[in-house]
Amino acid sequence: MLLEIDGIRKSYKDFSLEASFSVEEGEFISILGPSGCGKSTLLALIAGLEKPDAGRVVLDGKEITGMEIQKRGIGIVFQSYALFENMSVGKNITYAMDKKKSGKEKKEGMLALLALVGLKGYEKRNVSSLSGGEAQRVALARSLAAEPRMLLLDEPLSALDAPMRRRLRGKIRDIHDRLGITIIHVTHDREEAYAVSDRMIVMNAGKIEGIGRAEEMYKRPDTPFLASFLGEGTFLSKKSVSEGDGYYFFRPESVLISENEGTDAGSTYLVLKNAKVMGIEFQGSSYSVKLNYNGEMVTALSNTRPRKEYVNLMIMRNFLNIF
Repeated sequence: MLLEIDGIRKSYKDFSLEASFSVEEGEFISILGPSGCGKSTLLALIAGLEKPDAGRVVLDGKEITGMEIQKRGIGIVFQSYALFENMSVGKNITYAMDKKKSGKEKKEGMLALLALVGLKGYEKRNVSSLSGGEAQRVALARSLAAEPRMLLLDEPLSALDAPMRRRLRGKIRDIHDRLGITIIHVTHDREEAYAVSDRMIVMNAGKIEGIGRAEEMYKRPDTPFLASFLGEGTFLSKKSVSEGDGYYFFRPESVLISENEGTDAGSTYLVLKNAKVMGIEFQGSSYSVKLNYNGEMVTALSNTRPRKEYVNLMIMRNFLNIF
């Protein structure tokens, strides 16, 4: 275990945070949650930018709760890049290196880092001439230049456009895999978290709502909040299908649309007969279909466009989550 967060608590006038979790060496962890849930505060507590009211931060078996940020051996990349505009790209990177290194070692290390982040030949460029994506990669290289035990990323891609975010998240994951460095990555973008994470920590209102692998949490959410936050889906009352109290929850891709009037799937499927098609959105490779079943809205994903106004819906019972 590389990092242990043990009973950390931090309170403000109108907000409080509580968290306990651990991170294995070499893991890529994403902290995900809505705005104001406390994810950036948690990252600041790990980095030493904030002091907790209670609890411990332990790195590689050593408590660092009260340690100065410069002595923690943790690198940080912020959304704002925080580059020195009066320095070249190369000097921004060598500035973060160990002062005991020779000029030759620094230059060789700087060039290697630029190649790693895909900016070979940029060492003499002025920081002010860089695009947002280029500047963020320089910030990443500078953080790696200090040879940290762990790297913290605080929404580093949120200011970039969608195509650039997709390219850079792949680059960040590639760097992680090459170096084997432990990364904790804060984001509000679930697609981004799904793409890069070994595990996710989902936060809500200052508390950890769930921890696990992205696919498992998406398919088998433990709470209604996780179900709705981690992707689109339908909460269908069990009373609407005469199966008692509570709710079924299922994802749109779990729903099969049948236009055959005599649909009967036995006990394998939950069958919703005579659902009315209310709207269809073409999404490129599929259609998102909104339906009304006994006064409740259901969302389905279909490879073909439904032709009839009333259809039957089939959901495998193995895909149903019960709340």
